[in-house]
Amino acid sequence: MAETPRVLLLGDSIRMSYQPHVKLMLESKHEAVVTGPAENCQYSGYTRERLPKWLDELGRPDVVHWNNGLHDVGHNPNRSPMQFPLEAYLDNLKAVLGMLRKTGAKVIWATSTPVHPNRPFRSDAWAWKNEEIDRYNGAALELMREQHIPVNDLHAVVWSEVEACLAEDMLHLNKDGQKACADAVVEAVRKVME
Repeated sequence: MAETPRVLLLGDSIRMSYQPHVKLMLESKHEAVVTGPAENCQYSGYTRERLPKWLDELGRPDVVHWNNGLHDVGHNPNRSPMQFPLEAYLDNLKAVLGMLRKTGAKVIWATSTPVHPNRPFRSDAWAWKNEEIDRYNGAALELMREQHIPVNDLHAVVWSEVEACLAEDMLHLNKDGQKACADAVVEAVRKVME
């Protein structure tokens, strides 16, 4: 009997919020074993640094569904620079992709989700601008297309129902948003496993 495929989910708190739903959907039908780091994968440089340890702990995946972006593009008053430059972001994505490819896994890239258009931009707290999220998403999409990596557009999933998908903080997913993103992740994973 063939071994059950192993699916690794990588990403920030958005990933952490939909992962239990993805796990339930794929494991309840014995389609895959779903894992992900217990910690937040944060920004792309952090994922790049920690990925070897996570792969060692979690085992070789057959499919990886991955995103970095909100921590890179976010303005953080406790960090300098205020956000990671686009060039550094892309360099990190290339490095992470190279490491993932060495595992032999099929890789799926997920776009970063938007913030609510009414979320205020503040200089004294974490803050985001949707036009910057779009710019980083666009650059990442171009890279993934060049590398022939399938894309799961979670940004479009959330943006199409932004009122229904985002929590009170206008950044994280509420229960409906978690379910909508989980459905999209499961569909993307199933597609590459076919």
